[in-house]
Amino acid sequence: MNQKGLTGYQEGSMKQKAGASPEQLKGSYHSIARISTVLHLYLYIAVMGLLILIWSLTVMARGLIFFWPFFAIFGWGFACGYHIILYLSYSDKIPFLSKIRERPYLGVSLITHGWFYFSINLYLVVLNILFSSFPWSAFVIIGWGIAFGIHVIIFSLTGTQNQKQIEKIEINTTNYCHTCGAELANRPGAKFCAFCGINLQD
Repeated sequence: MNQKGLTGYQEGSMKQKAGASPEQLKGSYHSIARISTVLHLYLYIAVMGLLILIWSLTVMARGLIFFWPFFAIFGWGFACGYHIILYLSYSDKIPFLSKIRERPYLGVSLITHGWFYFSINLYLVVLNILFSSFPWSAFVIIGWGIAFGIHVIIFSLTGTQNQKQIEKIEINTTNYCHTCGAELANRPGAKFCAFCGINLQD
């Protein structure tokens, strides 16, 4: 595709997005997120299955009983699980996660912190059980748990206050773009429409 063709395609795509309703744009974004999440999960399961197959063949051939795919399962599992958690929170599949994510400033960070706190500590507990009789993983759980608890307290104290401030601001802002009709309730104080680019202050 030449430069003119590419420019025309981009302009046509922008016009198509500008003419789409907020519901259509939200649906298209959710479809892309769902496809990427499913592909990530499929690749994770396929590769882990391949590693387990290789491990089973080496066990039969050489008698290496140690389950070395364990490290790959947890290592990649952290990222894959986080991808799934974000998709579920943004697609409103789990109301509890959606409510946390909608909180301003600290919502996504709390979801991220919570996922890695529980998943990594589970990994450390399994390592502790397999390779040591001393419960060293308890120190990590308690130490990190204190930091996570502080994060939860700050989220609880500041979330309600920030939400009330935003609700007050939203009362005095434009709810819909007067040109394309896009909903603007989630962008208080916006000067330009994100869908058609029109100046909202005119």
